[in-house]
Formats: sequence, C-alpha cells, structure tokens
Amino acid sequence: MKSVITLALPCDIRFTRLASQMAANTASLLASTCNADTGNWEFSHAFELAISEAFSNAVFYSTEKTASQKVTITFTLEQHRLMATIRDTNEPFSIETPEPSIENYPERGYGLMLIRTVMDTVSYIRENGENIITMSKQL
Repeated sequence: MKSVITLALPCDIRFTRLASQMAANTASLLASTCNADTGNWEFSHAFELAISEAFSNAVFYSTEKTASQKVTITFTLEQHRLMATIRDTNEPFSIETPEPSIENYPERGYGLMLIRTVMDTVSYIRENGENIITMSKQL
C-alpha cells in the first residue's frame, strides 16, 4: 500500500518547525505501523533533520519572499520506505557539497552534507522552473 501526504507551506522561516515536526511524525507513524522496534528514534529524527535543512535552505535562498510563494513537501510511504520531495521555485543550485573544514567552521553551507549523511538516497533535479530535492530512507 502506498500513502501520499502533501504539505504546501509559505516560504517563511517561521514554518520550519512545522515542516520538520510533520516529517518526524510521519516517520514515526511509518515505523509504528511497521512494528519497528529498533531504529524508530533514529529514523524519525533523520527525517526531522533532513526536512528542516531542506526547508530552511529553500527559505534562505528564496529571491521573491512573497506571500504566495510556497515550499511543497510530499511524503510518500511505501512498504518500509519513506520518501520526501521538497519543491521550490528558487534559482537553480548545485547539489555538490563542500568538504568539512574544522579550521574554517562556517555557519552555513553544510545542510546538504547533513541531509546526505542521515538519508539513504538524495537527488536533485530542476524541472519546469522548480528545484526538486528527493530523499528517502529505508526503515
């Protein structure tokens, strides 16, 4: 059985917590329906972190900041896997991640690295004027 949940939020940093909490709750729900005794906490928090980073990046790099601009998050639950797709209408960007530099610890620039660390798959495409980041994790 496949379930799809779509959430369209204003492109505003105030909605980051709602997006990340929705991700954690969706992941936790999947884990509990699959009777997963191990990894539930890690699974849920991986999604919470990944969605928080992706959503805040979409807001930070937004050029319009209009009330009508939205960031759309789609969660797809299938079998023992959860997939999330983040869509925004910002300028295209590079999916390449920098090498960590302990000496020059910047405040920004490691969101994609964190997402790649906690998720099983991460991909990016530009389609019809939208940035589309898709990430998934197997329970």
